[in-house]
Amino acid sequence: MKNQWKTLILLAATLVAVLLYASLAKEEIRIDTRITKVNIKELLKPRPAGNDSAGVGLSAEKWKADSIKAARQHPDTTHQRVLFFGDSMLEGLTRRLVDYTEANGHELHTVVWYSSSSKLWAETDTLQYFMRKVDPTYIIVCLCGNELFVNDLDQRDKYIKTILGKIGDIPYVWVSPPNWKEDTGINDVIIRNVGKDRYFDSRYLKLERGKDHAHPTFSAAAIWADTIAAWLRSPQTAHPIKLDTPVEKAKHPDVTLLMPYRQ
Repeated sequence: MKNQWKTLILLAATLVAVLLYASLAKEEIRIDTRITKVNIKELLKPRPAGNDSAGVGLSAEKWKADSIKAARQHPDTTHQRVLFFGDSMLEGLTRRLVDYTEANGHELHTVVWYSSSSKLWAETDTLQYFMRKVDPTYIIVCLCGNELFVNDLDQRDKYIKTILGKIGDIPYVWVSPPNWKEDTGINDVIIRNVGKDRYFDSRYLKLERGKDHAHPTFSAAAIWADTIAAWLRSPQTAHPIKLDTPVEKAKHPDVTLLMPYRQ
């Protein structure tokens, strides 16, 4: 019986202490138990970029695009070993492009394969051979002048993909052939594979032509090369390089000529 009384007295003392502490507390703690209805559709809406502090709301795509744009404002001024390969259109172009590369501290190694096509460059090891020989840091392709009027565009698409696979991660651009007549779609195939920032569009240039009415004259090819060089150093190009206008002719061009392939 005594133990029960002791327990009751202890409980009463504890209750009094709790009530006394509550009455003396300076702050009152309240728990808000209100229930708010949440609109799930609003939560799932994409958040607009730029609303968060410190740019946290920027999307990864916009950040990447801004970084690429900033990098393109200043051409790469480092020494480049340029491999320039393609068909007979190179013969006129390389006479002027080598002036640019030599004047700007680059090397230009040109491979002119007469009458060649995307099929030949894709199905032979010619490109791999010259890539091993030159070890290029930059590649310029000028090809498909002999394919302006082909109809097997799906097959040409495969050839172009094979060529780009051989180029791999090396920065490159593709100079389109200078159409003398409207093509049947080969340029669209090129653009679809390389993208507009790696594609120099030569189709609509007004160039004086030689006796075959297809190849630009050497003086016209020099103008064409000037236009290409201006584009190669501009932010419009995926990887612009230093190509200031030269004041002298190059003294040491490196040009390899390959004769037409006969099966």
